[in-house]
Amino acid sequence: MNGFFITGTDTGVGKTVVTACLSLLFKNQGMDVGVMKPIETGVDPKCSSTANSDAKFLMKVSGSTDAEEEVCPYRLKIPASPYQASEIAGTPIQPATILEQLKILQSRHNMMLVEGIGGLLVPITTRYNVADLALEIGLPLIIVSRTLVGTLNHTLLTINAAREHGLKIKGVILNRQEGGDLDEVEKQQGKLIEELSDTLILGTCPNIEDVSVEGIQQNLGKIEHAFQNIFSI
Repeated sequence: MNGFFITGTDTGVGKTVVTACLSLLFKNQGMDVGVMKPIETGVDPKCSSTANSDAKFLMKVSGSTDAEEEVCPYRLKIPASPYQASEIAGTPIQPATILEQLKILQSRHNMMLVEGIGGLLVPITTRYNVADLALEIGLPLIIVSRTLVGTLNHTLLTINAAREHGLKIKGVILNRQEGGDLDEVEKQQGKLIEELSDTLILGTCPNIEDVSVEGIQQNLGKIEHAFQNIFSI
């Protein structure tokens, strides 16, 4: 089964934007791409849109016609970790339900992009975290990181956690969330991550000011150039 589990060094690093970019990139390569956001929090299931729901945004960008409950089995209103949000809502999360929905999606698509929530150690239940879910899903890991100062610590911690859990790492994608030129420190981040961790940098996602289907499509040429290492071994 082809596909990737996309995680991040922390919340708000840009996993959804990178996942959306990858979905268009693989579609442009002629692949049948399915997307999944197993859990999202901070979203009211009764009142959500592509503007506040990662799952709906990924579905729109990828052109998904799968059912929302398949793409995102758990949607919780409280903006917190899945475990805390589910405790407050009184809605326990069952990892088996996520895996069942994933199997349905895998039967329809030859490429799956599964976006995690937060970082690898974010709790889903008391003794089950995002890394455990990624291990059960079994897809290679793509780590989304920043170019800003502090990213070395966050990225190396994430890489170490992934290895401790037995996860196979495809590589790291640096995500530019600000415009302008990179300074001398930021330019070195990718090289240092590779040097210090023996982990491949798959590319640097360009800053996309208009985070929409159209905005990503307009930047597809830059994305293809930036993510050329995604097809490496």
